Amino acid sequence: MEKRIDEYEAYLKEQELAEGTVSTYIRYARQIEQRMELSGASKKTVLEYKQNLKEKKAAPTTLNLAIIAVNKYLKFCGLKECTVKTEKIQKRKSLENVISIDEYRKMLQYAKNSKRKKYYYIMRTLAQTGIRISELQYFTVEVLEKKKIQVSNKGKIREIYLPDGLIQELYEYCKDNGISSGVIFKGNTSKPIGRSSVYKMLARIGTEAGISKDKVYPHSFRHLFAVTYMNCYGNLTELADILGHSNLETTRIYTLTTAEEKRKRMDNLGL
Repeated sequence: MEKRIDEYEAYLKEQELAEGTVSTYIRYARQIEQRMELSGASKKTVLEYKQNLKEKKAAPTTLNLAIIAVNKYLKFCGLKECTVKTEKIQKRKSLENVISIDEYRKMLQYAKNSKRKKYYYIMRTLAQTGIRISELQYFTVEVLEKKKIQVSNKGKIREIYLPDGLIQELYEYCKDNGISSGVIFKGNTSKPIGRSSVYKMLARIGTEAGISKDKVYPHSFRHLFAVTYMNCYGNLTELADILGHSNLETTRIYTLTTAEEKRKRMDNLGL
């Protein structure tokens, strides 16, 4: 199994997929390999895997990601006949579980008071730039002077812009922590901090600060940035460019209101 997984990983990297995407695809490839070792390589096995995800109450997007990843691996292995269909997802009409400005500030204050300064600055960076957690690795002392970061992904170059206020804050963080060059946010070693480490700590800070766990997830601060940007400027095309979306429909989600906002607006009709 390991040899085939290694070959598949090399194949994914040759396609110039993002590191996080490769990691995700490999994780699902291992899962379906383990099932096929027990039950055999058949469509029935894959359907049982899909059903198991449903029984675990996997979110529709997570379920479809798993199916897409598994299908890709099966095709690589010459098992196209074992692939299964993705689930139809109802078009979203409301934007739910987005962390609010007040909740964001509450988490910032809690991180500062509990002496988790690294995560205070990580949250500031995520919320002020709209980056994905995996993109924290590109924040180095050297890019602060350039005021922008160039990220290459899937053959496309995306620019991440850095606000002056954030640049000043990060310079102060680097000075206080003796960081004179290289990566700003490190893990236990000199390597960039991992996505899972960031997510686990932010989830812990959110829970301890009394924020609903449904609102503290990997894209939470990216959503906060996008919603705030849309409320301030209303420029969908510009936001899509900042977030690195090639499809405006992906960005359009941030023009939606929450169910609670819809209800309040109805209350204010005065009818």
